[in-house]
Amino acid sequence: MSKARLRLLRNQAPESLTIASRKPQRLTITIPWSTYQAIAETSSEQGRSLSNTAAYWLERQADAMRQQSA
Repeated sequence: MSKARLRLLRNQAPESLTIASRKPQRLTITIPWSTYQAIAETSSEQGRSLSNTAAYWLERQADAMRQQSA
């Protein structure tokens, strides 16, 4: 396994990755049908794309988890 992949698996950013150079990353996941329906409904109601709504939900959950652990 490559060194870069091992670093990512250990949740460590590669040395060349700085805060200024970070950019959004693409992720493919499988979710339950009910979750998909909820995201689809919300995105339609808000006039947002499905991926934008899903990303927003993930960001909010990540923030909540960070606050709980602090």
